[in-house]
Amino acid sequence: MRANKRLIKLSTQSIALKFLLTLAVAFIIGGLVYQQVLQSKLVVIQASQDEKLLLINTEFAKELSSIKKSTQLLASNASLKQVNLAELPLREKVLRKKINRYFLDFGLLSPNIAQIRWIDIAGNEIFRSNFDKGKGEIVKQERLQKKTSRYYFSQGIPISAPDVFLSKIDLNMEYGKLVMPFEPTVRATYRTSSSDYIIDGLIIINFNLTHLFDKIRSNSAKDAQINIVNHDSYWLLSHTPAIEWGFMQNKRQLTVKNLKPKLWDEIISKKNSHIFRYVDSNIYTLGKLNIFFRKNQEDAINDNVYVYISSAKETLSDLKYLALKYGLTCIFILLVIGVFFIYREQRYQQVLQRLFDELQTETVALDSANKELDTTIKQQHLLQDSLIEAQKLSSLGLLVAGVAHEMNTPIGGAIMSVSNAEIAVRRIVAAMESGLTKSQLEKNTASIESNLGLARVNLDKAGVLVKSFKRMAIDRKNEDIVQCDISKIIEDLLITLHSRIKNSKVKIKTQFLTNATINSRPGIISQVVENLIVNALNHGFKQDEVGEIELKLEKTEENLIKLSVSDTGIGIKKTLQKSIFEPFFTSARGKGNTGLGLYMVFQWVTKVLKGEIKVESDPKSEQGFKTKFMIILPDITDSVK
Repeated sequence: MRANKRLIKLSTQSIALKFLLTLAVAFIIGGLVYQQVLQSKLVVIQASQDEKLLLINTEFAKELSSIKKSTQLLASNASLKQVNLAELPLREKVLRKKINRYFLDFGLLSPNIAQIRWIDIAGNEIFRSNFDKGKGEIVKQERLQKKTSRYYFSQGIPISAPDVFLSKIDLNMEYGKLVMPFEPTVRATYRTSSSDYIIDGLIIINFNLTHLFDKIRSNSAKDAQINIVNHDSYWLLSHTPAIEWGFMQNKRQLTVKNLKPKLWDEIISKKNSHIFRYVDSNIYTLGKLNIFFRKNQEDAINDNVYVYISSAKETLSDLKYLALKYGLTCIFILLVIGVFFIYREQRYQQVLQRLFDELQTETVALDSANKELDTTIKQQHLLQDSLIEAQKLSSLGLLVAGVAHEMNTPIGGAIMSVSNAEIAVRRIVAAMESGLTKSQLEKNTASIESNLGLARVNLDKAGVLVKSFKRMAIDRKNEDIVQCDISKIIEDLLITLHSRIKNSKVKIKTQFLTNATINSRPGIISQVVENLIVNALNHGFKQDEVGEIELKLEKTEENLIKLSVSDTGIGIKKTLQKSIFEPFFTSARGKGNTGLGLYMVFQWVTKVLKGEIKVESDPKSEQGFKTKFMIILPDITDSVK
């Protein structure tokens, strides 16, 4: 009796210990599942926010680069240059009419230009053209104003040509009143000196950024809400339009600092970082745009423009609730399986105990029997032992079958992101049949960690493309002369053009036959190659025509870099080949083309990159490449010397 009580006590302790161990393992694994699910969902949202932040940087870089180039192009016209001073009074009316006509024609080429002015050094408007909805107006002399007090005049005067000064972004005002609806505006100024131009002063172009802001706003999503904030914490763009442009409407309370003080403190504390995360009740990805310049291209104004991408208010709580459901479900399943195993083991022990008691009773009875039956009793003992062993094996087989059946259904419905980890969990559960050891637990825990690591490998692949845009976006913003690898620039560019190229039947082929590392301007090189590829896609091939574009890098006999862009399209007629690099020349003006694409390529290559460009085309060729643009790029450091 005492032995039985002791066995019952030991059995109860064993059951309690196994249950506590099962409970601990279930909560540990449930916690890991909670963390993994929450982290995986956060990564998806943060990746979407990173994509939006990169998009904003890219769009701003492209827009402001286009603004600078357009301003420089406007100022480069010969009609604005210095003439014979003795003839100036005689030609004043002719010059005024010619310049007004030039400003009007130039402004009508771009829907983003709202105003072109030429102001003298005293701040007086000498020429002014206004543009609205595709129509232009030359402002008469009696309506011209004095702009000495305007900040962009005083800030633009010290900027020496050919640099272009970009003002801060604000709203367009006419005669002291805001233009409605709001027109986000940036002003580009170009310094014209008396030694080169007929007027000593500033050419000022007002660029309407409404299309840029609308494009950025259209990319907002539920969990990637785009917000742009200036250095005084006023919203320039928000998913809530009512709080935008507070500083222009005398609504001083509409600032991030006032409405979201913790977020603003986080932005200010990390203002030297290009991108960082912040989580409170929302999920944020924050960055900044250093896009405005003074005096020279390296002296940036301290007025940073910040960007933060936020999730919806309920997103984080929903993610935590979802992760908690997965974690609790996992804990429940593991507890059910663990309790089932403990119950089966307890029933198995009870059967063994009953058989043992029966065996003891039979042994006592056999001991009092005739000694003649001793041999039979021994044989019976052997048969009983065999029966016990057979029952053990039978119970073990049922247990294994039960485990396989029970584990199939609940584990088969587990989420995909932790499927490999659940295989390791299944091993832990299976091991409970014979008693879970520390070495088994450590081995399977390591397996879980390894499988979770495999999930991170796939995330690293996305990191490689960002890094590529970001690198290309940064290259596009940076116009300094740096050492760059042209092949890498082309590879990054092709990644960004992939979505456009894949929708056509034209394939892009590259041949890098040399080490193409030189001192040059990588952003300009990227723009040149992009324009040539887009020009080939737009003009070189008919709709749905199969073709090929080849980008080839090699060295000339003079050890210079030769970059060629060839296509198998329709070619360029001989009569047009001498005119394709002229401004405003296009064969598809009816499709909205301005004819400035190849002109800008020519200017960039010859003026900025100090290189050469020429074209060869044979439309009658029946095979191979019909058009080839060849660019010779020198080391700019050497050419400067």
